[in-house]
Amino acid sequence: MNFEQYVPILIALVGSAGLWGFLSLKAKQNYEISLKEDERSAKFNETLKEQVDRLAEKLDILTDQKEELLREMADMRAELAEARVTIKHLEEMLRNR
Repeated sequence: MNFEQYVPILIALVGSAGLWGFLSLKAKQNYEISLKEDERSAKFNETLKEQVDRLAEKLDILTDQKEELLREMADMRAELAEARVTIKHLEEMLRNR
């Protein structure tokens, strides 16, 4: 066999080595990009969790305040009912005089 017969084989070997190197580099770059995206996603999730926790705390505070206001309204209604009864009683006393 002469050298011309080995040239296509050598070219194929060099080409396949180049293709392998290219594919390896591409896979490495994709892996690094994936790691960066995962890191950004983790940071986003942490930030989102912190915001949800803060909102949950605020909701608890507002719920407590609302319940307190409802209790105060119930007390005021009771006092108003007492005042109405007293007024009606006084009106009747005035009428009966």
